[in-house]
Order: sequence, then C-alpha cells, then structure tokens
Amino acid sequence: MTLFFDAVIAGLVIGSIYGLVGIGYTVVFNATRVFNLAQGDLVMVGVMTSYYVLDVLKLPQIADIAIILVFVGVVAMFEERTVVRIFLKKSGAASFGWFIATLGFSAAVETIVLVSFGNHPIVKIGSPFPLRGFHVGGVIIGYRQILVIATFVAVIAFLDLFYRKTWTGQAMRGTAEDREAASLIGINPVTMSRIAFLMGGIVAGIAGYVIAPITFSDPSVGLNFTLKGFLALAIGGFGSIRGAVAGGLALGVGEQLFDLYVDPRFEIVTGMLLILLVLSLRPEGLFKSSTARTV
Repeated sequence: MTLFFDAVIAGLVIGSIYGLVGIGYTVVFNATRVFNLAQGDLVMVGVMTSYYVLDVLKLPQIADIAIILVFVGVVAMFEERTVVRIFLKKSGAASFGWFIATLGFSAAVETIVLVSFGNHPIVKIGSPFPLRGFHVGGVIIGYRQILVIATFVAVIAFLDLFYRKTWTGQAMRGTAEDREAASLIGINPVTMSRIAFLMGGIVAGIAGYVIAPITFSDPSVGLNFTLKGFLALAIGGFGSIRGAVAGGLALGVGEQLFDLYVDPRFEIVTGMLLILLVLSLRPEGLFKSSTARTV
C-alpha cells in the first residue's frame, strides 16, 4: 500500500508538470486558436536558463526566477511576432500554417540549446528547498514536490481570476472567436495575441523553474513535455483550463501506476489508453470548453 501512495504522490507531481504545459497551450489557444507546439521547448529553455544562472553565473535564486520569466517570455513573444502572427491574419486552410511554423520554431530552439549545452554533462540544478521531505504515514513527501504542486495550484487560481474578472481576459477569448469583430469594438487583436504568448511563455518559465531541480540540466526534455502536455489536453478537453488540470493529473498518476503494476518500459501506452477511454465516452474531453464568450 505504501508503494501505491508513493506512486500517487509522484504521479500528482508529474501530472502537475504536464498540467502546467497544458495550461500554457490553453492560454495561447484561448486567444489565438493556435496550439503552440513549441510550448514544451519553452519549458526546456526555462530549465536550461536556471542551470546557466545558478551553476554558471552563480547568481542567487531570486535572480534566477526573474531572469527565467523575462527571458522565456521574450522568446515566446519573439515566436509570436516572427512565426505565428502572419498566419493569424489569414483565413481558411492557410490559417493553419502555424502548425508547421511553431513546430519549426520548436526544432530551432532545441537545436540552439543542444549546440550551446549539448557537450555539457547533465548535472543537478539548485533549488530553494532541500532535497529532504517529511513523512505522512509511511509516505515521504519532498519539499520540492510540494513546490511543484503548490505552484500548479497558484497558476490555476491566478488564471481563473484573470479570465473571470479582468477585461483583458475576456478580450483575449473574444479575439479568438472573431478577430475582425473584436477589432470593431475596440480590441486590438495583435495586442491580445502578444499578451497570450507572453503569458504562455511566463507559465512555461514558471514550470521550468520549479522542475529544474527534478529534471536536472537535460536539454532534450522539451519534446517529451510538448507531447505529454498535448496528451493532457486531449484527455481533459482542448481550450479548457480545467481540462488541462484534469488531463495532466490523470496522465501523471496513470503513468506512475502503470509503471508500478505493469511495465515502465511501455509507459507511453498509458496516455493512449486514457485517450481511447475518455474520448470513447466524451469525444470533447473531460471538460468541454465553453462556446459562449463575453466581450
């Protein structure tokens, strides 16, 4: 039974990471109807930035988080400006060029990071919390695990308030529905897209910071996060923050239980099985994105 609870705790931590990636996808999608396939690599940029700031420059933790948020946010805004914005102005089949564009940007980012850090050994990255934890019954919960989950909850709470209580949050959703109609009532679609990518980058930077001590300085983790975040959305429901949360946690816990009771070599099967199960019962995912928008 202890092994079961250990697997569940580990699954919640990993699921929180997948959920953060899925939330980054959703923030951008809710304003642009674009799935940013570079989202996982933006998380990886956050991880490697943390490594560079803490292990190479030897700067303190407060500088680390500040530099990560600024740098990853700037990279995301650069992506929006150079490879995505042109497709937001198009209609029909041409508007889906963002798929190849964001995938290409992802490959470019990963290549740059691999060239820059590929020859360095993978080392641990410092954390503001010690490696140890505390016991709850027979289960050990680490402080770094708590940081990941607490950050996940904080991001969810902030975005919920942002979309419900702010004009900008409502305007971002309205822009995704009809850019021309939004512009007619005083909303600048370009500004909304830029804000969405900035927020998606900040979420990726936050994820990179909290998971860096767990993943170490591995520049190859971006694709895995991209795939797992997308699987989380497919399970939970595209365009829904609640869907990203539910899908990420379900995928994380499911993978850990599969590793424990079946075979860790075939962990990827977990996501496929969850998608088949969920979509056979609810084709729109666990949480369907609302179609009504207030602008």
